[in-house]
Amino acid sequence: MQLLEVNRDNARILLDYWNQIGENIPYFFRTTYECFERSLFDDTYEGMTIFRTNKVYLAQEEGQVKGFIQFGIPTFHFTEAGKITEGINIGVIRNLYFEETRNDIGRSLLDLSLSFFKENHLEDIHAFYHAMGMSCNAHHGKLHEKFDYVGKFLCEEGFEIEHENIYYICDMKEKKSECPNNSYIEASEIEDNRQRIMLFDQNDKALGSAEMKYIDKLTGTGENDAVYLAWIGIDEKARGKGLGTEFLNHIFHHCLKKGYRYLHTDTALNNKTAQKFYMRNGFTNKGITRSYVLKRNRLSAKIS
Repeated sequence: MQLLEVNRDNARILLDYWNQIGENIPYFFRTTYECFERSLFDDTYEGMTIFRTNKVYLAQEEGQVKGFIQFGIPTFHFTEAGKITEGINIGVIRNLYFEETRNDIGRSLLDLSLSFFKENHLEDIHAFYHAMGMSCNAHHGKLHEKFDYVGKFLCEEGFEIEHENIYYICDMKEKKSECPNNSYIEASEIEDNRQRIMLFDQNDKALGSAEMKYIDKLTGTGENDAVYLAWIGIDEKARGKGLGTEFLNHIFHHCLKKGYRYLHTDTALNNKTAQKFYMRNGFTNKGITRSYVLKRNRLSAKIS
């Protein structure tokens, strides 16, 4: 087995492997090499550079890629309250993939990252950090349940599950919804190919807001099949009146009019209210995704 550092000169070798591991993963969208390379090395999130230090390595046997890891030091972090904070000191394993029967490859790749974190005096280590996913994956950074063996491997190496989400997709063409006429929406463009949607009543009072990401603008393919609903919310005083479904129907019609068919989203595994809302409105469960965190004081033990 050979470990090779990946840079802009040889990154193309990873694209076929990326497409291979992404088969049947709902948020691994087909992407151009240019967008894949940008996601790998120059990614941003809400206008901020994701990594200030970024390392990528692959494992190779007989000229075939057998696994790869991406890790580094990010420029920001999220607090417990969900607020972005900068000037932090954490380490992130963004990607780690290898063949199911080859834990030896996983261990060799993981050790590269843990050695790097130890050398940089980092002890707060996250894996598959949600918001730091590849932009060509609409920044969905969690590990899909198809790769449970990778998650099990991480847990055996001292990590534990941090957060769990359910991923959903709605076929908007199959949704027989009527566009409400007692409210309306307005859309505005924001950074990173995102769009803010505001819901208003007929008296121009704001009732809720949502944010979407246009996948075709993140992948470079020009295929406008999918839109990613990052979040949707109704103002607290307006809840309990069916406005969530009304807002969603507006979004369906807005997307269909622009030529899109599938609406993607996700929500926390413990958010039963949101799960019922999405299922009631035509979304299909496409699997659980997970993020991980290294248990305290386990880094020194792993590398000593």
